[in-house]
Amino acid sequence: MFYEVRVFDSRGELKKVVSSKKLSNRFWRVNGSVPSDYDQGYGKPEDWSPKGDIAVEAVIQDESL
Repeated sequence: MFYEVRVFDSRGELKKVVSSKKLSNRFWRVNGSVPSDYDQGYGKPEDWSPKGDIAVEAVIQDESL
């Protein structure tokens, strides 16, 4: 998320206002792609298996307590 930026001169007068939309567009144009932090991310849902590699063990309930 980008916030609107206001640029002032040395006398404190407003020179220009850059909208959040322009800042966002410039960011993606300059960087070109998603940052590497997001590239690795999580696995795709297609890669998930419903049962996975979880070992199943028998569970015994002790009711003597």
